[in-house]
Amino acid sequence: MSKRFVISESDKKEIRGLYKLDEESVFDKGIEMALKNLFGGVRNSSDNSNSGSSNSKSTDFTPTDGKVKIVGNFDSTQIQNINLLINAMNEYGIKDPLSQIGILSVINKECNFKPKGEVSYATTSNDRIRKLFGKRVANYSDSELNNLKKNDKEFFNVIYAKTVGNQGGDDGWNYRGRGFNQLTGIKNYEKYGNMIGMGNKLVENPELVNDPEIAAKIAIAFFTKNKSASSLPKFNDKVEAASYFADVNSGGGASSHRENAIRKTENFDVQVA
Repeated sequence: MSKRFVISESDKKEIRGLYKLDEESVFDKGIEMALKNLFGGVRNSSDNSNSGSSNSKSTDFTPTDGKVKIVGNFDSTQIQNINLLINAMNEYGIKDPLSQIGILSVINKECNFKPKGEVSYATTSNDRIRKLFGKRVANYSDSELNNLKKNDKEFFNVIYAKTVGNQGGDDGWNYRGRGFNQLTGIKNYEKYGNMIGMGNKLVENPELVNDPEIAAKIAIAFFTKNKSASSLPKFNDKVEAASYFADVNSGGGASSHRENAIRKTENFDVQVA
């Protein structure tokens, strides 16, 4: 039996306005996403609450067979790196577009899809530095902190002196934040180097973390904790996915991390296959 969507004219008007659909596009595949968001499911004409049929049911639409559509304003390098990340996720088995958007949104707010070393704090206010690094700089007066932050190498050697396996000296500088998700600390460089099959190469040459292909592999390993793609939750929407991966990235549920990642979900949509 052929099936059709059962939807009122007022519902059609609401969906057209919400999703900026024209008359001809109302019944294309994009309508399924609109129906899911507005009503939580799609109903076909064979569904009839009065029919008494045991086969009558509502079918919830989940866009797991779709793909990520880039709608944000990015330059060619960013687009190339976004696609590189999507390909890396597909190869790893993360094919749910909502999961992909969640990870992309966090990376978007972390580095805007351009892997890089942690930026200088020379122009950052002392109040902000104290808020970020707490007791690591508690013993520094404002004048001492002003002098310290002028020298990037010295600053990072203080801030990350004992971070994730660092042993002082130049470890803080050598293993400062890099890559798509700001990998920090010698033990993390060692750990994720092993996870992606590079052994100790990241420890020996930390700048490799800023290579986009390597950075993409590290980011996927980081967000999954090297577990299988099937271990990830099933998400209902972009906000839920971005919140989850923002928590993974920050190590907790800080609202600012979530809010910043959620805002970046506006740069991506799900294009239904």
